[in-house]
Amino acid sequence: MNQITQFFSNLKADFDRLNQSLDDLVKTYKAIVHFLDLISNLFPIDLVLVLLLSLPLLYVINTLSPSTPRANYTISVVFISGLRSFLNHTISESWEIFAVTKTALILLLPAYTLVVFKFGFSLFRKYRIKKKALSPGHLESSFISLQKAYHDLSAEIYSELGKNEGKSFVDGQKFLPKIQDLETSITGLKTLIQKPEDTPHSSE
Repeated sequence: MNQITQFFSNLKADFDRLNQSLDDLVKTYKAIVHFLDLISNLFPIDLVLVLLLSLPLLYVINTLSPSTPRANYTISVVFISGLRSFLNHTISESWEIFAVTKTALILLLPAYTLVVFKFGFSLFRKYRIKKKALSPGHLESSFISLQKAYHDLSAEIYSELGKNEGKSFVDGQKFLPKIQDLETSITGLKTLIQKPEDTPHSSE
């Protein structure tokens, strides 16, 4: 009788352990599903797939042209995105242009954010310098602007002369921006000098 009781007790204990193991397995499964769901919300599956498929192609292109990594990355992402759109059209007869473009832009945005920021800052800086040169507040700032523009142009010309060792200029167009800066500073100085002369005429 004791052996039978012990047998059922052991059987119940084994069943409880099995039940506990199943509960732990279910909890682990739910945790994994929740984690994957969270990851998929932060990083959509299509975005991850396009990125992963772009990396081998990027490696191949970089071996052929290592000096242009940003352009190589762009080519890889655009090619894989186009391939994805083509395969999607083959399967479901829909190009999914919006979704494909959105994924490609998200992947390309980090590569071009700094470039766009630098370009925008450069344009803003040139605008401020030009505005300040055209409308100087006083003679000293106008003269400093004129002097800086002249020295910048002179430095670039001397640098080009040193490279060509007295030969004719290879590309004289590169001096035009500096010449325009000098002309802008001269215009600003002329405007500032003419202001006192215009005041009596306007009062009459």
